[in-house]
Parts: sequence; structure tokens; C-alpha cells
Amino acid sequence: MYRKTDYTQTKYMKNEIGRYRYQQNISISELARRTGLSATAISNLENGYTSDILLSHAISLSHALHVDLYDLFCIKR
Repeated sequence: MYRKTDYTQTKYMKNEIGRYRYQQNISISELARRTGLSATAISNLENGYTSDILLSHAISLSHALHVDLYDLFCIKR
């Protein structure tokens, strides 16, 4: 079973995806290639057009961006 994130985490994460992608000079299409997600799905996440994300997709994004999953979601340990 998978678990969806809550809205607050997703809202924070959309800001972080774009920020980390921009810092590393990675295009949406390149991030899509690295994660296996569609460029549209990534764009929708970054622009807040989706309110949830599968954990497996979040993990793929964190690996592709070389960012700890906790940092991507702003989860305190």
C-alpha cells in the first residue's frame, strides 16, 4: 500500500523541487528522464496543480535531485 502526502507537505515540496532543480541547472525534461515521471507531472507538482504525490515518486525525485527526502518534504527528524 502507498501513502499520499498531506497538502502542507506537497505545497512545501513543490517549492523545493523547483528550487533544487534550478540550483542544479536541471530542466524539467531532464528531471523527467532521471525519475521516470512525465515532464507534465513534474510541471504540475512545481506549479501546484496536483495536491498529492506517491511516495515512490517523491523518492525518485529526491534521488534525482540528490536531496534527502526529509529535506524535500521539510520533515523534522
